[in-house]
Amino acid sequence: MCGRYSLSSESYNSFIEFMDMGYPFSVPSRFNVAPTQPVAVLRLKGSDIDQSINIDAPLPAKEGALMRWGLIPHFAKEIQTDRPLINARSETIDQKPSFQGPFKRRKCLIVADGYYEWKRGGASPVPYHICLPDKKPFVFAGIWQAWTGPAGEDWLETVAIITKASSGALKKIHHRAPIIICPEDYDNWLRPSDPPDMNIFKTLSNKLEKKLEIYQVNPYVNNVRHDGELCIKPATTDQFKLF
Repeated sequence: MCGRYSLSSESYNSFIEFMDMGYPFSVPSRFNVAPTQPVAVLRLKGSDIDQSINIDAPLPAKEGALMRWGLIPHFAKEIQTDRPLINARSETIDQKPSFQGPFKRRKCLIVADGYYEWKRGGASPVPYHICLPDKKPFVFAGIWQAWTGPAGEDWLETVAIITKASSGALKKIHHRAPIIICPEDYDNWLRPSDPPDMNIFKTLSNKLEKKLEIYQVNPYVNNVRHDGELCIKPATTDQFKLF
């Protein structure tokens, strides 16, 4: 799964420059992004409008948005606070009512420069940070949904990160991992599809995934209220690649 991640303002700015999008909004450095918090997302313009899907039509421009992490299905009667839908399993995403619609027409990219997993089995969970060399920015595969309260009292755009079975050394830490999208797959991932295209998961490149590095970090990150660079500080000098 993916329940926390990091994104510095430098990484975000570098990514936006790479995408040549201008600066839709500023993002402060966050070293312990957690569920229910606002997160930086890229989506297609007009994807908030339900309309017929033409898979051969030119792809609209991309735009930035801030969304609440934890997808709220459009049919939900209230905001779920105890177990928000922060992840969607790629293997069953087309079967779950909460995810079917967003997977068809509201896929997105979620910007990060690392994420955390906890190894369990000992006296207490041990946190690890997973990132690219030099903590270069990358994006998670995501889906998003707009939600309005039953009386129109709330309006939120919410998002979930899509996961798959973990591989390489990460399997020793956790059995699930977020899907990371390579730049050459951005458009392919964002394109709407009706019926949902489950084959897309077989076509996505794992080139960036093979470059990921993992290292144990300070238990300071365990507390969701903690932020700052101490969260990504190595607890040991050991660092190894996932593959």
